[in-house]
Amino acid sequence: MDKKKKNQIIEDVYQKLQKSQAVYAFNYRGMNVMNVEAIRKALRESQGEMKVVKNTLAHIAFQKANIPFDENILTDQNALAFSYQDIVLTAKTLTDFAKKIPQLEIKGVWLNRQQYGPDEVKNLASLPTRDILLAQVVGGIAAPLSKLVSALSGIMRNMVWVLKSIEEKKSSNQ
Repeated sequence: MDKKKKNQIIEDVYQKLQKSQAVYAFNYRGMNVMNVEAIRKALRESQGEMKVVKNTLAHIAFQKANIPFDENILTDQNALAFSYQDIVLTAKTLTDFAKKIPQLEIKGVWLNRQQYGPDEVKNLASLPTRDILLAQVVGGIAAPLSKLVSALSGIMRNMVWVLKSIEEKKSSNQ
């Protein structure tokens, strides 16, 4: 591979590192093409992307992005999964494939310029996805508001009943 092509790959990985919220490293040695393509497709559906990069070029891109890099994580045949939106969904996607495909070995993740091991990826995968968390937040906000509306409408209903009974009492006294 010529120097121009290498620099192009480094720049591409650097741009992806800048754009992504998390980057997962996993070993894909021994996997067939169908499995690799299935992973690529699933990552695209979860607003992510998979890229196979030589370890030395990945290392240079990580250095350029000023992200700490452990030499032990990127050894062997590795791919990087870039998560652009929902880091939990990407972690779930990779851990689900790791359960189905024994050759897939998740090696680590980089979050907020910090490197974490495979156990943290499993912990991330156990969390609810971004959409579920947003729904829980909205539900948490909506519940007290609906109770307030119900209480206020109850007060209004009671006020109407009181006014109606006063009206009936006055009309019966006349």
